[in-house]
Amino acid sequence: MIAMITYTDVYVAIRDAFDAVRRQLEDYMRRQDRRVKAHEAPPHGRVVELYPAEGYGRIQTADGKLVYFHRNSLVDADFDKLETGAEVRFSEEQGELGPQASTVYVVGKHHIVA
Repeated sequence: MIAMITYTDVYVAIRDAFDAVRRQLEDYMRRQDRRVKAHEAPPHGRVVELYPAEGYGRIQTADGKLVYFHRNSLVDADFDKLETGAEVRFSEEQGELGPQASTVYVVGKHHIVA
């Protein structure tokens, strides 16, 4: 949206117009240089192993990596109702024995994963 400003001094109007164009060009250059912060989608995968008695499972990512998760890492879902094949998104960190998920969200059918 462009704000309409009435100028009495033509030189001020020209200066403001050039300032606006300069800001637009700088924004364009930042986008071209990728200096604008891009938000990456969180990692996602599918539950491929569940060990209900022990309270943990494993997620397989799109690139085939296995990521451990504990029942306490599951957010807004019931571990006991979780099934293999469920699509999840998660936050990954390095654990003592390899990659592990610190938070795991079950992706519903209505969610889109980028």
